[in-house]
Amino acid sequence: MKGKRVLAAGKFDILHLGHIAYLEQAREIAGEDGELVVVVALDRTIVRERGAPPVFPAEQRRKIVESLKIVDRAVIGLDTDDHTIIVSEIKPDIIALGYDQYTDVSSLEAHFESKGLETKIVRLEKRDADGLCSSTLIRERIIDYYRENGTPR
Repeated sequence: MKGKRVLAAGKFDILHLGHIAYLEQAREIAGEDGELVVVVALDRTIVRERGAPPVFPAEQRRKIVESLKIVDRAVIGLDTDDHTIIVSEIKPDIIALGYDQYTDVSSLEAHFESKGLETKIVRLEKRDADGLCSSTLIRERIIDYYRENGTPR
């Protein structure tokens, strides 16, 4: 394999064009002969980080993400703060972080290195994603619509 194994991760709740732009960039890094593996967050991770449950449960989100042509494999994340466990299992060459994924890259790389992992971390750029590219904005738009128009019959 000439390409790289790239790991991308996220919640992927209410899949939108911002997610697609992120995964397309990760796929570009992997290369045509590479592999893109996507880690989909656990439901309880979303509750912990967002304070509310996801719209779709983890297994449904995993299936949706894995159905994308650009994704080779999607897995559900682990219930641990130790990211080296899943990285050790997947063995990516590169972890592709989204522009809005707030992680201390140098600390994480140092942690991986201390565990004998040679995984590099790349922060991807924000790309134009035509239209709504935030699950939060999509939820807000839906809420606003039903506030203004009432619930459907």
